[in-house]
Amino acid sequence: MFPDVHVILIIESDQPTADMYRRELSREYRVMTCTDTPTVLKLLQAQSLSAIVLEPALDGGRGWQLFTAIQQVNINNTIPIILCSTLDERQRGIDLGATVYLVKPTLPSTLRDTLRQVIKKG
Repeated sequence: MFPDVHVILIIESDQPTADMYRRELSREYRVMTCTDTPTVLKLLQAQSLSAIVLEPALDGGRGWQLFTAIQQVNINNTIPIILCSTLDERQRGIDLGATVYLVKPTLPSTLRDTLRQVIKKG
């Protein structure tokens, strides 16, 4: 993989949604998907990620715990975290340190544009 290619990690348990986002984002980014905490934490250590897209409502709210675990690894907030959720808990997400909070349904193009903005800032 070329060093200037941005890597995006999508953490989404709804497979059709994950596939839809992956198809759109793969046009510009290298996209990885995952749903289990141990693998996500290993990827954070092993991969240079440009951004993370996380559904905090993952598996009945387990995504919030995963968000906290990611932040513990991402201690300097070097990786932007976009929360993209069916639940409108924007204030909670922003208060906990999310870079951006999007409420679904989120168009793949909206997610792509959001990623462009947060990666450009970094």
